[in-house]
Amino acid sequence: MLRAVGLGDLKGQPARIQFTFWIMLVSAFFLFADQNLPASNLSRIAASFGIFDAKEYRSLLGGWVSLPFFILGGVVSVIYGRLADTIDRKKLLVTAVILGELPCLLTGFTSDFWSYLVLRSLTGFGIGGVFPILFSLTGDLFRTENRPTASAWVGLAMSLGMAFGQMFAGSIAHSTIFGLEGWRFSFIAVAVPAFPVVALFYYFAQLPEHGAADEGAGKVDLEHNISFSMESLTRVFRVKTNVLAFLQGIPGTIPWGFLFVFAVDFFEKNKGWDVNTGNTIVLLFGGMSILGGFLGGFIGKKLYAANRRLFPAFCSLTVIVGAIPVFYLVNYQGESMLPAFIASFVGGLVVPMTGANVRAILINTNLPENRGAVFGFFNLTDDLGKGLGPFFIGLFVSVMPALAAYNLAIAMWIVCGLVWVGIVFTMNDDEDRVTEELRIRGKA
Repeated sequence: MLRAVGLGDLKGQPARIQFTFWIMLVSAFFLFADQNLPASNLSRIAASFGIFDAKEYRSLLGGWVSLPFFILGGVVSVIYGRLADTIDRKKLLVTAVILGELPCLLTGFTSDFWSYLVLRSLTGFGIGGVFPILFSLTGDLFRTENRPTASAWVGLAMSLGMAFGQMFAGSIAHSTIFGLEGWRFSFIAVAVPAFPVVALFYYFAQLPEHGAADEGAGKVDLEHNISFSMESLTRVFRVKTNVLAFLQGIPGTIPWGFLFVFAVDFFEKNKGWDVNTGNTIVLLFGGMSILGGFLGGFIGKKLYAANRRLFPAFCSLTVIVGAIPVFYLVNYQGESMLPAFIASFVGGLVVPMTGANVRAILINTNLPENRGAVFGFFNLTDDLGKGLGPFFIGLFVSVMPALAAYNLAIAMWIVCGLVWVGIVFTMNDDEDRVTEELRIRGKA
């Protein structure tokens, strides 16, 4: 069964190692569930703070709040990524979850915009800290050929968490629960389960050694790798594939800022669609993106086995082609909702097929002792896109029609796809260099 779902490397592993993988997916689910909680309730959150002008609350809650949330997460990700290469990753993951979920819990009790801004910013600590640890562990649990599918499972947990959070917040948007407005209760309800889950991880998980799944690597000696020097960080940028992967992340994440921050409000206020209809369209996109990201890992594994160059070429093609139905969705003016649902279905399925594969590529093109730092920088650039995307979209909608701003955001997927073309020509050389280095270590 494990082989059938792309996780064959877990077969024969001790029960605690297998438990480690599954509990880390559950931790990712709850941690990422708070990322899209505000999207279904921008107008209602704003009304709680006495802000009623649409342009003002879109700019403040959609743009300004998103910026520090993701930038803090990105900076923390670099720090935690480097630490993941040097110290106990179990303790690091626990601290990331606790420091991220506490402010999420407190957000449900915030009384004004500025305290909301501070608490949402601090929530980014958790997502930023846990990201490089998850993929550092994935690289040590799975061999090269199985990393696309393993990364797809990790991405599935994160995506399901985000989708669940947004769906849950939307479902109770107009409710009052335990005397709290629906949007306030959603923050509390999502944060609470993360604490017992991370306690189970701390007490029962058994983490693999660095490089445990890399053939010929043996036990990675981290003695030389304990410093937090500038040289140790810039080592990441000597790998061409890393640089291109970082660059594609910034434009590639901007359109998601529209879809998961502004889209529901745009559909409701500008197109006149019912809030539930708009939320359903976004959730359909999110649901198909979960499936698309998951399938992308399995397709990537097959392409990798057939011809390694097809692997990044597939990523370039899907992100560009997937942008087309999203353009259609943003500009659609018809009365029937069927074309909008179809566009959301197709775009959501195709665009995210790159997600699991770029993470597998980064694992394969970097030595075990550098992977935490690599994913720290990757998440930084990813978070810059997520944070700067809503921020700039918020600025754009304040000076130009919303439709123009949102079309500009979707066009960033085309830029992302063009950067992927470069990875077609760098990935093999960088991966071969890692393979040769591990072979030499194995002989030694």
